[in-house]
Formats: sequence, structure tokens, C-alpha cells
Amino acid sequence: CVFNLFCIYLQIDVDLKEENADKLLNQEVDFDRPGNAQFYCLHCARYFIDDQALKEHFRTKVHKRRMKALELEPYSIEESERAAGKGSYVPPKKRKIETQPTDKPDLRMENVDMN
Repeated sequence: CVFNLFCIYLQIDVDLKEENADKLLNQEVDFDRPGNAQFYCLHCARYFIDDQALKEHFRTKVHKRRMKALELEPYSIEESERAAGKGSYVPPKKRKIETQPTDKPDLRMENVDMN
């Protein structure tokens, strides 16, 4: 179970990179996902049904704990080698993690023809 949690944090760390984050936050409509894949929390890797549910999620303890856990850089191969005696110990760096912005334009109004 610990290994599975470690893998989740590694995947989320990859998702937090800017090029991947842009793709995840601006996904195409997918009717198989909650909220048609338009309301995604990068830090928790979860989809939500609407913007209100996403904003409520940002205020939960689960999200805040995940943000705290993501502040430390993930465990790397270099760090494991240093722990085994190859090289000097370098403490993990702390990162500043902020909740993603939720100011998306209303997509429902783009497809409405008023004529």
C-alpha cells in the first residue's frame, strides 16, 4: 500500500509540470468522466461534476493534506544512492504549491445561437 501511494505522488508530480498541467486543465470533453472532464484537481488527480464541487473540494482536509505532502520534492534515485552511502546527504527541497486557479470561461454559452 505504501508503494502504491508513492507511485501516486510520483504521477502527480509529473502532472504538476507546466506542459502536463495545461493539458490536464484544458482537456477535451469526455462524456465518460465526471463533469465531462472539465473540472479536474491536479493535486489530487480527481474529476468533479461541476465548478462548485471543485471549489468545495479545495476547502477540504483531504486536499489540504495532499498540498502539504506535495511541498517536498519526491524521492529520487540520486537520493536513494546518497542514502546507501554514495555521496553526501542533501535534504529534500521544499516547494511552494498553490491551489490551481478555477477561473474558466463558461463553455456552455459558446455554443448557444441566440438567433
